[in-house]
Amino acid sequence: MEIIIWIAIVLCLIQSGMFSGLNLAIFSLSKLELEVEAKKKNVKALKVLKYRSNSNFTLVTILWGNVAVNVLLALLADSVLAGISAFIFSTVIITFFAEIIPQAYFSRHAIQVAAILSPVLRFYQFILFPIARPVAFVLDKWLGGEGIRVFKERDMHHLIKLHIESADSDIAKMEGKGALNFLAIDDVLLSDEGEAVAPDSIIKLDFVENSPVFPQVSSSIDDAFLKQIYQPRKKWIIITDSKDVPKLVLRAKDYIAAVLFKESENVDPLRFCQKPIVALDSNQRLGKYLPEFKVSSGKSGKEVIENDVILFWTENPRIISGGDILGRLFRGIGNSISSADETVPHSVQKSL
Repeated sequence: MEIIIWIAIVLCLIQSGMFSGLNLAIFSLSKLELEVEAKKKNVKALKVLKYRSNSNFTLVTILWGNVAVNVLLALLADSVLAGISAFIFSTVIITFFAEIIPQAYFSRHAIQVAAILSPVLRFYQFILFPIARPVAFVLDKWLGGEGIRVFKERDMHHLIKLHIESADSDIAKMEGKGALNFLAIDDVLLSDEGEAVAPDSIIKLDFVENSPVFPQVSSSIDDAFLKQIYQPRKKWIIITDSKDVPKLVLRAKDYIAAVLFKESENVDPLRFCQKPIVALDSNQRLGKYLPEFKVSSGKSGKEVIENDVILFWTENPRIISGGDILGRLFRGIGNSISSADETVPHSVQKSL
């Protein structure tokens, strides 16, 4: 008879350790982490996530099972042990073999062990349903179900930095820095991006039916309009109407090159113009206007960004181009070099 009791004690120790370890294994993983693994078709994560979707029922089942097994274990130990030996067994053996070892191991292999023992947990959910389910129902009504804790943007910044610094992470410094730049770009004030608009880079033209009336130009470096476009030495020339409302921006370098090198007999300036995104509020941030950029399919199926110029039209106007945004995204990644004047070729600059 005593042998049977000792066999029962060993079985209870195993069950107690299983419940203790399962409690840690299932609930030590964040639900967000499980959702990510489930999206990757991780079968083990899917099994664990099924229990986390009804977390209160799972928790109550584990606790009821653990308490029941520990009480039974204490009763069995008292029947074969007495005095100091019973105390040592309860405080040392049970704590070591039913608590410390299982929790230490399960915490290191949470998903794997929880997935393997999921059928056993399902069995106990069936056995303990009459008492576990009502308690879980009360908890659901009182506390609600478990939600997914998502990271705030500030937390994401710190999380990515930790991944960059960790030797075990597969995120390279370049990737991490790029991700940080992407996270920060929508919060950038328009007044802190791009460059100030030079007064001589603004050209006023008459408009007829929303179309600018450009002056006739010749393919000569002495042409007055070409000189006016070149003079600011800016990539973009802002075209306004008679009321000083910005309507278009002109790619100065491309237009001058097309005219001087006779790309065609009649170079249409509108080919080199695009409608800017105009921002009038001085407190606006870049994130509000980025969705207005248009992306179309270019050659070979590559994506081409169009309408990528933002005019910050206030008392101190600024112009923000796609190149400025790309430069911000590359901060800390590429090597910094001094900007060169790329408005027109050097030989043409000397003539103009």
